Amino acid sequence: MTLEERLTQLPQAADELAADVRADERLYQRIRHQAEGMPRKRVPLRRVLIPAGAFALAAVLLVLVWPGITGGTVPLNIMSVTAGDNGGNVPLPSTRADLPAGSVSLDSADDVPAFRNIWAGNSDSNFPMVMVNGAYYRLLSTPKKLSDKQLGSPLGTVDQYTNDMNGYGLCSNTVLQGETVWQVSGMGGAAVAARIDGSLRVFQRVTANGQGTAPASLAEAIAQSGVRELSLSGVGRVRNEQTAQQLLNTLLYSASYQGSGCSKTSQVLHIVFGNGVTLQMYVRDTSLSSGGTWSCPAFFEQFRQAI
Repeated sequence: MTLEERLTQLPQAADELAADVRADERLYQRIRHQAEGMPRKRVPLRRVLIPAGAFALAAVLLVLVWPGITGGTVPLNIMSVTAGDNGGNVPLPSTRADLPAGSVSLDSADDVPAFRNIWAGNSDSNFPMVMVNGAYYRLLSTPKKLSDKQLGSPLGTVDQYTNDMNGYGLCSNTVLQGETVWQVSGMGGAAVAARIDGSLRVFQRVTANGQGTAPASLAEAIAQSGVRELSLSGVGRVRNEQTAQQLLNTLLYSASYQGSGCSKTSQVLHIVFGNGVTLQMYVRDTSLSSGGTWSCPAFFEQFRQAI
């Protein structure tokens, strides 16, 4: 018989070798009695010469069938080894139930915020803005709707709906003529609100290409209290309100004025207040821009220490 003919007969030979191996009630009783240490009844067996290959096949069948017969489960073992030299000690395996709560943790990507610009984009050559007596306010994309309960005193009504937003008075290229412009409660001069398509929207104090009245201080352009969170893109968040307020105080009262310009960058600071309003400043190195550009190295140093 050639080698090729022998190879073709291998499947049949394997079936014949395993013919006497049965995962039946007798095998189950035999295994159970051995596990319990009970004497088992001798069952007359026919002497059969079984090659070594059959024993290997029987062992495989036992591993596959045993959990299904007993209905039990096999616990997942996790080997835990200390990094470095452990003095030759081999640790014992630990099951999932042995791991204390909190042993496995995953860092949240949300703790390092990505860049997100919340100033509304421009529909033509100008950004959507309101001008109140020479001070420019730019429309924020969030919140989409402000509650009437969050309104402060009225500042007046829009007397011009125009793209030529120069001079004084109250005009807008976004809010229709005759609509009322309000202060936002607790925000000082940092933000105003007006209705667009029936919804109250928030505008933040900014400078427009160096035009408009520059704030006398950063505290005039950013609300001074009620902060809930500070978020610096690419760096992290400060969610503790007390720490966030301390950082805001450093920014408001330690920043030095650099100029009226405000250029877009790839990093932002979001100042989230408890009333749901978020103000934004562009960041470059240790400078921030919204109502002009301000430098404050101490703020960034303290911020990194706080996260």
